[in-house]
Amino acid sequence: MPTQTQEIAAKLRSTVTRLTRALRKQNVSSEFSNAEILTMSLLEQHGKLLSTELADMERVSKQAVSQIINRLFDAKCVARFPSEEDKRKVFIGLTELGEKHLIATRKIKEEWLVQTMEKIFSSEEINLIQAFLPLLSRLVEHNDAKA
Repeated sequence: MPTQTQEIAAKLRSTVTRLTRALRKQNVSSEFSNAEILTMSLLEQHGKLLSTELADMERVSKQAVSQIINRLFDAKCVARFPSEEDKRKVFIGLTELGEKHLIATRKIKEEWLVQTMEKIFSSEEINLIQAFLPLLSRLVEHNDAKA
């Protein structure tokens, strides 16, 4: 018989997964895939990275991340920067245009979330969600610390 924590964890996983899918669906007006948006987000967060670092962070093959980088490069959303120490290495960085696309994508998702939350939740329920956010952040930070 599952423990209470196991039951809560299963419900939390299912709910977060469904919410993530709902947010990803808001990306329909974007010319970029979710993988491309994730790549741009990682570059925004970490600065210039090697393609191997991006592949590790996204848990995809180097070939898959190379295709993503090439599409973003063609769209002028990322730039390539040769390493000064090792000319065989090339760093990938987000361009200003890439940053603008990220901001626009986030705005669409956040507007959907705001409208949905205001439609289905009371102000007290929104306050409960706000109070719960630091706990979710601790879960994410704990996972990031292990990586």
